[in-house]
Amino acid sequence: MSKLFALQQCSGASDVAHLIGFQPKALGYVAWGTKARYSAFDIAKRSGGKRTIHAPIPQLKLAQQNLAELLQECELEIEAALGVKKRLSHGFRRDHSILTNADIHCGKRYVLNFDLEDFFGTINFGRVRGYFTNNKHFRLKPDVATLIAQLACHESKLPQGAPTSPVITNLIGNILDMRLVKIARANGCAYSRYADDITFSTSAPEFPTAVASEIAPHAWTLSKTVEDSVKASRFSINASKTRMLYRRSRQDVTGIIVNKFVNVNSDYQKRLRVMVHHLRSSGIFHRKNSVLGASGNTSVQKEVGTRNQLQGMIGFALQVEAFRRYGAPPPPELTSTERLYKRFLFYTQFAAHDKPVLLFEGKTDVVYLKSAIKSLSASYPTLYTGSDILVHLLRHTPRMERLFGLSGGGHPLIAFIKNYHEEYRHITGPRGAKPVIIVVDNDQIGRNTINLIEKITKTVVAPGTQAVKVFDNLHVILTSPHDKDSELHCIEDCFDPAFIKAELDAKTIYNGKKIKKNNEFDPSIHISKSAFAETIVKAKAAAIDFAGFKPLLDHIAAVIAKY
Repeated sequence: MSKLFALQQCSGASDVAHLIGFQPKALGYVAWGTKARYSAFDIAKRSGGKRTIHAPIPQLKLAQQNLAELLQECELEIEAALGVKKRLSHGFRRDHSILTNADIHCGKRYVLNFDLEDFFGTINFGRVRGYFTNNKHFRLKPDVATLIAQLACHESKLPQGAPTSPVITNLIGNILDMRLVKIARANGCAYSRYADDITFSTSAPEFPTAVASEIAPHAWTLSKTVEDSVKASRFSINASKTRMLYRRSRQDVTGIIVNKFVNVNSDYQKRLRVMVHHLRSSGIFHRKNSVLGASGNTSVQKEVGTRNQLQGMIGFALQVEAFRRYGAPPPPELTSTERLYKRFLFYTQFAAHDKPVLLFEGKTDVVYLKSAIKSLSASYPTLYTGSDILVHLLRHTPRMERLFGLSGGGHPLIAFIKNYHEEYRHITGPRGAKPVIIVVDNDQIGRNTINLIEKITKTVVAPGTQAVKVFDNLHVILTSPHDKDSELHCIEDCFDPAFIKAELDAKTIYNGKKIKKNNEFDPSIHISKSAFAETIVKAKAAAIDFAGFKPLLDHIAAVIAKY
């Protein structure tokens, strides 16, 4: 059944409650039964001043989240029925962002931007209720519209911090969008809105006076037509934030540079490079943050940043790059932002992680070791305590493959070992407090790894050795003791042969030690490593005897004990 139709059929609170997955009494209580529905706090605005956030209590928040999801589904149904393909508003929408908003205005001669005043606060209880009863696409019953307004409003207006506020502002703001886009199209302009941030742009030789006019050098005022359209939609313009951006200068829309294509500004990139440099050279970095004082004034202060904050900042720059090349494959060489991210990750993931780091040849090895550590936790207090694994099991991801070549298999690990010291030696900050341990099968790849270590260290790895320090904080541990004349050994051989035989029923693990590379997968005699790991080891870990992993875990624990 259509979500919109189901909402239109609701006659009261009980129907709405069932539609959003609530008990009627519980929904009635959070809507009307308690006065303490929100906690308020202030945050500093970058432009100065403060923004008051009203956080709903957990039960009200859940109701608002469910209601917001319902209204978003209704909005999508309405747009589909109208044949809408390109949306005018980009804030708080699925598959939309500041990037999709900015992209519309790339490469334009003129970019005009202005803000709406008190965007959320101008949408009051009566306006919300009236919209849902009178809008031709909704036409909800009065009691239902009243309930929605009661759930969504605080102190008779939409609060910042409620999950329902974004979708309702988009629905009501669509009235404004339709009026302004009509003006834009009539004058050869592109139009978009991101929350309270409105943008017109054009490549015409002169900016249309029907939209805005220059009243003094670089000072612009909106036309009466635009002002009247905003006023008729019951919004107000923040006159102090109207600005025109020219092609010859930096043009930014919702913080994204749009002169030629979407990009982060050069100052942002420079700050990232400085922060990563300071992190690698001193172990800390500083970032600027807007702080709200006791008097309500905002000041910008330097504070020590966290690794997660810096990772998020670099991740944003990478997101912009990925958006820019949407549909195209990544370039063969790393971009400057990717190289910066690689330097950051090498420091945080290898040189100065807060836990010992374990790397593996294959994706399934993580499942084996994690299960074995949990099963044998009583014997390895340095590997597991309570419900927490005390080592970082590095997983194979597209990002790690792109940056470090860690795609799985032994050959990428050999290349990683070769490059490790060169990257490590450039770090002058705190490093090496925890080991990085590479676990490799004692097969031909493992023996090639030992040969490489002997070449690097100019020493001979004695027969019977299972754990070897390469250099710095990097170690290699084989799945069985080193012996060039012994039978090849892989990590699956750590399982009890009787268990393997019972579980696989005469099948062999594809690409295991007895499977040649030129063999093709045959489901009648083979099981893939991933299927073995997920459907057998992970699913039945509590009943599996992992005693065969003890020699390997002993060596891992012994290496960690040295740090």
